[in-house]
Amino acid sequence: MPDDIGDMKVDIGVLKSQITILSSLCGKMDKVIEKLVEQHDRHIAKVYDDIESRRIETDGDVREIHDRIDTVLDKVQQSELRIMAEIKDLKDSMSTHSANSKEQFEKLNKWIWMIAGGMIVVSWLISHTNVDTILKTVH
Repeated sequence: MPDDIGDMKVDIGVLKSQITILSSLCGKMDKVIEKLVEQHDRHIAKVYDDIESRRIETDGDVREIHDRIDTVLDKVQQSELRIMAEIKDLKDSMSTHSANSKEQFEKLNKWIWMIAGGMIVVSWLISHTNVDTILKTVH
């Protein structure tokens, strides 16, 4: 038995050294895990910071686009008002021109009828008078 006790003491010593090595390895693994968790936390924090900065940048871009749209809309509305004013002026000018043209046409038409009437009177006179008699009295 004495050998058995000695063997057991050796086995216990080996087990103690292996437990010490395993404890040391577990401690190192704990440190590695802690470092990995810290690195992971830093990475996640960076991702959230990037997401937040992109959200802020996107909000700024959206505001800028809305401002540009408002500016363009204002310019379009101003252009529309100017175009409508020009159309109204053009319409007024065309109405005035049309009225003047109508008045001139009516005057011209009046003269044409007067000339036509005069020609009818002269034709009637010529047809009802003797040309030979008129020629004799003139000579």
